[in-house]
Amino acid sequence: MPITLRSAASSLVVLLVLLLGATFALAQPEAEDAPAPEPAASEGSDITDDGPPPVTAETKELAKVHFKRGLKLLREEAWSPALAEFLQSRELFPTRVATNNAGIALRKLQRYDEALDMFETLLRDFEVPDDEREAAQIQIADLRSLVGTIDIVGAEPGASIVVSSIDRGQYPPVKPIRVPAGTHVVRIVKDGFEPFESRIDVAGGAIASIEAEMAKLTDSGDLRVVERGGKKLDVVVDGVIMGQSPWQGKVGVGDHMVLLRGPGKLGSQPARASVKSAEMTTLTLVAEELESQLRIDPTPPGATVAVDGVDLGNGVWLGRLKAGAHKVEARAEGFLSSEQSVTLKPGQRETLAIELERDEDAPMWRKPSKWTLDATAGFMVLPTFGGDVADACSGDCTAAPGVGAVAQVVGAYELGSGLGFGLELGYMLAAQDVTGRSAQLVPNGLSDGNQGTADDSLRMQGFLAGANIGYHLGEDYPVAFRLGAGILVGQMRDERSGTFATRMGDAYSAFPVATFSTVTYFYADPSIRAGFKLGEHWELTGMVQAFLLVGISRPSFDTNIEVAAAGDGIGTYPEESSMGAFVVGIAPAVNLRYTF
Repeated sequence: MPITLRSAASSLVVLLVLLLGATFALAQPEAEDAPAPEPAASEGSDITDDGPPPVTAETKELAKVHFKRGLKLLREEAWSPALAEFLQSRELFPTRVATNNAGIALRKLQRYDEALDMFETLLRDFEVPDDEREAAQIQIADLRSLVGTIDIVGAEPGASIVVSSIDRGQYPPVKPIRVPAGTHVVRIVKDGFEPFESRIDVAGGAIASIEAEMAKLTDSGDLRVVERGGKKLDVVVDGVIMGQSPWQGKVGVGDHMVLLRGPGKLGSQPARASVKSAEMTTLTLVAEELESQLRIDPTPPGATVAVDGVDLGNGVWLGRLKAGAHKVEARAEGFLSSEQSVTLKPGQRETLAIELERDEDAPMWRKPSKWTLDATAGFMVLPTFGGDVADACSGDCTAAPGVGAVAQVVGAYELGSGLGFGLELGYMLAAQDVTGRSAQLVPNGLSDGNQGTADDSLRMQGFLAGANIGYHLGEDYPVAFRLGAGILVGQMRDERSGTFATRMGDAYSAFPVATFSTVTYFYADPSIRAGFKLGEHWELTGMVQAFLLVGISRPSFDTNIEVAAAGDGIGTYPEESSMGAFVVGIAPAVNLRYTF
């Protein structure tokens, strides 16, 4: 796409705004903005009972400590830990600068939807100076082009929606579900129905729709989840809050990921619950302070991730864990599994990106085998036919290169790897004229021939039949190599005339005569071709093909053809081969291929 002056200027403005925003944030390490203004109380409300609790000086000081840590990490471009500090600072005491810096860190981490929400929060909840406001507005406009929306239709009312392991409320959603452009895993769950899960690609600034048809649960078991100490915490099953502990409900047969989530850092690490048909499964969990947080970003986006042997689902996972060492696994069909160890410190928020390596031997990457049929037609050049006729051309003799045409039809069976085996049939036609070569005409009964020059017009034609092996790669712009071998069977026509001298020295012209002889050659025809795809089944390529001919039965002039030799009576030409034992031809061609 050509870069216009307007688009270049726009990109420059966005870049300057990013730099100014970061510079402004870094220049104010001691800033303590006012907290978000409280909404005006409606008539009859009780501010004392419903308003937020007062923020103590100690809380403000702790928020300032986290802010300074985040600022130092931001200078070091440690985006993930810097974000964790700014979010902690905002949780204790939200300020304008911490909010702005959190937005910058989120954008650097390519969490565009969260960055967009953060900058919108900045403008909505704080008194922002004009220059900062303009910078934030440009950020918001730019981020909206990097964020798409997921539109869900057809789900059961009240079903829980989870997108890339983040709870997005219930269906129908009360606000648009915004996500960063890219691939996401959408999971929709409701009691009594089979969970719905789908991967979806979302483009920036676009709306991607999902039709979520939820079938009723036909095979289920009962799951009961309790907290050992009797605490009331949210029960999360496969990323969806199902209720508070103790909780009991029907779920699908199989393994489920279960955890408890309470206020602050209280909760339990993920555990596996194996549910059997028509049976009760009881899972007892212990709530504790989970001081660390881990976000797992797998590639491909729909990979299954696990922590400490417990499957957490497909795609991105974000949750709290105990401080210490944990084993993180990721796997996906067609990829090699990955296992990593991560050690979390108390209070640490870590992001772990796992990129799986493709397993080239996996069946999903193997293309299906198929039948192909292609036709080739081309122009052919043979530098020389060789043989006694062409080899005798010297001095004033002229011999133009042989020219002609070749056509072939090839049927093949091609494996998914691109390797193919086939049979080929074809037709070859070539001609060469040799003029003024030294020759003789031998009168009958004489031992010495009449010396002179002869002109030969050679015309060879024949059928090709053989087998080949080839390799084809590429889809839209294919390249192919092929080697065929077989037999050429045909006929050579040699029309000869000349000028000779009798024994007495009188010159005479020998009238044209023609002879036909059999041609049998072994051939090999290596070729290379490249082109483009015309449609689902058709492919058009340009091709260069070589023909290497090795004589089995070489053509020669018929010595029984009699020619008038003027005063010396009737004569014949001596036996001379019309083609050599080894002949090479080059054929530029066009190939049209059809795949069944």
